Amino acid sequence: MTEIRDKITNLIQPSKNYVVALSGGVDSSVLLHVVKTLTPNVRSLFVNHNQQDSNSLQKSAEKFAGIMNVEHTSLETELELGASETKMREARYQLLFSNLMSDEVLLLGHHHDDKIETFLMNLFRGTRLKGLLSIKQKSQNILRPFTEIKKTSIIEYAKQNDIKFVEDSSNKDNSVLRNWLRNELIPDIEKNFKGDLNSKIQNLILEIEELTSNQKKLTPYIKHANGYLEIPISLINKNDSRTYYLASVVSHLIGQEGLQTSDLEKIFLSKESSGRSSFFQNWSVSRQSGLLIFINKNMWNTSDQLLATRGYFNFTTEKSTNLLSNWSYSLPNYLRKEIYISEISNGDLFKTEKNTQKVSEIFRSYGINKSLREVWPVLKLKDTILWIPGIRKSSEGKWLETQKDKFIISASVEKDKIENF
Repeated sequence: MTEIRDKITNLIQPSKNYVVALSGGVDSSVLLHVVKTLTPNVRSLFVNHNQQDSNSLQKSAEKFAGIMNVEHTSLETELELGASETKMREARYQLLFSNLMSDEVLLLGHHHDDKIETFLMNLFRGTRLKGLLSIKQKSQNILRPFTEIKKTSIIEYAKQNDIKFVEDSSNKDNSVLRNWLRNELIPDIEKNFKGDLNSKIQNLILEIEELTSNQKKLTPYIKHANGYLEIPISLINKNDSRTYYLASVVSHLIGQEGLQTSDLEKIFLSKESSGRSSFFQNWSVSRQSGLLIFINKNMWNTSDQLLATRGYFNFTTEKSTNLLSNWSYSLPNYLRKEIYISEISNGDLFKTEKNTQKVSEIFRSYGINKSLREVWPVLKLKDTILWIPGIRKSSEGKWLETQKDKFIISASVEKDKIENF
């Protein structure tokens, strides 16, 4: 059967490296089979959710990966039996992305029927217009080659190529929302209304894409870095299509499947207050000056290297500079291996020429909100803070700048625009 292969040939580039999220079921098994015929640069990952059929699904995935002669890894979650679909999805993506290399593209087996189910789920959850675009084929380092392929075609391909797979028994449990949609609601709708429901929703998705296309000129106002997103508060207003579009873009960028009404409420609350709200997984939302900011502090400090990028802060070393400011710091070479950069800790003190202050008070006096205080990098020598990049240097830090045989650390802020969402 060449239909599926022909439809996804242009999506797979042999020069790239791919990772198939192999579940042991039919969709991902067919996906691995097709991709392997298009490129040798593919491996597979299985995530064990510790549920009723997880072990049999794992064996199925491992056996099929062996048949396809691809490198395969099984990953274990710590979920309890009976975990919700939401918890399983969150754990699955966390493990998949933690195992993904920077030059690899993650391939997921979502197909045309999944788009329809996700559309309805997002609609009933109260998502805004862009959330109804359902599952995107491409997003960052994720590719879903089967989004235009129907389930019946996938099953037919598996039969013709003698692909063995395991059917997850939980798919028949209609207490799970997606299963209820698939097994009961959608068949009832198709029974009582003329016309193909899939085609109707697909046409509606295309119309939404057209309606939102003129909003894309707003995306450059969203700036981002690792674990950070910002939007000008002036663009956030209730009953404003621009706001719903921008919020949907943010929702997609941080990994949500769809923006919900409760998410919009958190955004509007953060605009009107000085506090912060938990937004999604490890992301929080708050306001900073004229910006609405989204921060995932777990993504800021991922390296022990002195010059590692931290959020939107970049660090470099120089031998000399024409101007020393709060964005660069000079210190003796003999301390090069003893200094380090980290976030502040509770009770950290900062010595000025006149007194000693809590570092949190220094940040507060400069108008830095709590979310940014928790991730703002500082330069330390043992437990002593020498330099708060972009803000000020301690009295000890200034004294070290007077010493000889020095090297210079420079800090800069780099935020990218969202140009091609």
